[in-house]
Amino acid sequence: SSEAVSVRDGSLVIKYEYLEDGEYGEGWYAGMIRAKERFLRGYFEVRMICVDQKPANFWSAFWLQGNHPYDELSYGGIGSAEIDIVEAFREGTNKTGPMQMASTVHCAGYAEGGILAGLRSSPGPCNRFSIEDMCTAYHTYGLEWTDEVYRFYVDGECTLETAWAEGTSQVAEDVIFSLELPGVEPEDKDRSGEFIVDYVRVYQKEV
Repeated sequence: SSEAVSVRDGSLVIKYEYLEDGEYGEGWYAGMIRAKERFLRGYFEVRMICVDQKPANFWSAFWLQGNHPYDELSYGGIGSAEIDIVEAFREGTNKTGPMQMASTVHCAGYAEGGILAGLRSSPGPCNRFSIEDMCTAYHTYGLEWTDEVYRFYVDGECTLETAWAEGTSQVAEDVIFSLELPGVEPEDKDRSGEFIVDYVRVYQKEV
């Protein structure tokens, strides 16, 4: 919903809430916004406060995506990828554990019986961990995307370096902020929350 995205005191605010008389009828509303320009490689950094993903709740995401990263064989992502710089959510099957952030690269990696299978960078302690105050204080999250590798950063510290043998995405991708809808609808319809972005910066080398 366009009403879920606003600018307040110079910051981008994406809100989720339950509306009885919303633009598309009764239900949960949240927002997504993307940059007008697409980018091919560079350094991407955001300073933001994530929304608290209470059990079965919306989660904050800052990510890049090219056209149709799952529709055709991409040889480890060179033909397009979904690059999740940060996703913030609670751990556990009931989403009641501590808040965590994850950095992951997803793509259509290989063909299996004529059907494309998903492929993602290996999950592990280096790209999935807790940040105690990520929902109450600003932190910076970054991605360095080169021809050979993706490097992810939190508060200036490299937390993950990953790539496949064929290299990284070779197509320009959208820069996206979103509040993602949970798989299970929240029962408490009085709750709401805000995802706050102080700035986003994209740096590219002159060629």
